[in-house]
Amino acid sequence: MIIDPSLINLLLGVILLLGVLAVPLAAAVSAAVALMLWLNPAPLPPDFFLDYSLALRLNSPALLSIPLFALSGELAVEGGIADRLLGVAALLGGHGNRAVGPKTIVGCTLIAGISGVGSTAVNIESRRLIPKMVRAGYSKETAAAALACAAVLAIIIPASVPLTVYAATISMVPNIVATASFVPGLVMALVLLAAIDYTARAQFSSRDYYVDPARRWLVVLWQAKWSILFPASVLAGVFTGVFTAPEAGAYACTYCLVVGKFMHKSLRARDVLKAIPRAAMGGAAILLLAGVGSLLAMLMKSCGFSERVAEIVFDFAGGRTGGILVLNAALLAAGCVLDMPALISLLVPLLVPVAERCGMPPAHFGVVVVMHIAIGLVTPPQAWNIAAASRSAKVPAWKAARAAWPFVLPMAGCAIAVSFLPGVSLWLPRLFGWPV
Repeated sequence: MIIDPSLINLLLGVILLLGVLAVPLAAAVSAAVALMLWLNPAPLPPDFFLDYSLALRLNSPALLSIPLFALSGELAVEGGIADRLLGVAALLGGHGNRAVGPKTIVGCTLIAGISGVGSTAVNIESRRLIPKMVRAGYSKETAAAALACAAVLAIIIPASVPLTVYAATISMVPNIVATASFVPGLVMALVLLAAIDYTARAQFSSRDYYVDPARRWLVVLWQAKWSILFPASVLAGVFTGVFTAPEAGAYACTYCLVVGKFMHKSLRARDVLKAIPRAAMGGAAILLLAGVGSLLAMLMKSCGFSERVAEIVFDFAGGRTGGILVLNAALLAAGCVLDMPALISLLVPLLVPVAERCGMPPAHFGVVVVMHIAIGLVTPPQAWNIAAASRSAKVPAWKAARAAWPFVLPMAGCAIAVSFLPGVSLWLPRLFGWPV
């Protein structure tokens, strides 16, 4: 064994201490790893630093797709693709004051297919959808809460940046976990749709609702044909394996450039120049943390620390059912206080062996992890989506957080149910022949 297992406790302690001191996570993990290697009593072989180098961890096709998908999301907004998808959502949700809430959920579901970054999704949707909900008669708190909860679908439905980071952390093919997340993402969308419909029924008359005639449907769908084809073609390529993760990102960027410039004629060169640095800044931070997380996972596995944690948790929980409940509790608690890169980098290397002992394949566990991260985005004290949506609605964040509970509780129930039902996640990858 190359690394002394007892030093892993020191590694985690140093990371925790530096985190409390507000040191950036990537710097904290790097410093802790350096200290652990310096104190390791056994001499390290010459090829150790090559096999466990951060540069090798960053040289991952999965990670290359992160800035590409971030850029495609920015270009989709600037090129008018997002607005046309929201127009389709208006059709699917019907019209009338009561229908504004449900079609907000539908709109967020469609936008989720073009934006794998939660913050981008909130910024896209809050400026367009919250004012409509308020004008329809929803309170500002309910509008902000519903929008914040629906926006988390962007990190569950592919292409999702957290799913890509998870795949890179455990050295997994991103297409597999992306395919596995699609159906659970739709289930989560249906849960949110039921929650907002229940809220709307208590406030609006059932007569305050009507559907567009078929002619109007044909007109809007024809106008949005290129926007609809964008997420459909990306998902089809990922599911079937025609695209690898970086190829899918490159295709998405190219598609948005061509459609925005030549079909919609709304994308200008200065829009592209503004979108590139925004995508690069967001992607760079995630790339570094993902590389560090992958390095940490390999170190823990090399000394058997993760397996010992799995044995302790499994014995304490008393079997598969208890183990899955412990995993859900740990992920829910961590999601409320840790952001996405920190949770995946620190907890996933420890919990993957526990999940395997509980009979949860890596692809299924990745979906469960990301669903809990999504819940953390709307649950205090983190609640980043709540904070962003409340700023747009001009309402105190604590009021929006209080109004979010009718949505958060069904979301948590959905995540727990999916964790016990691997078939919900795995039947689609099996259908396309992916090894799960």
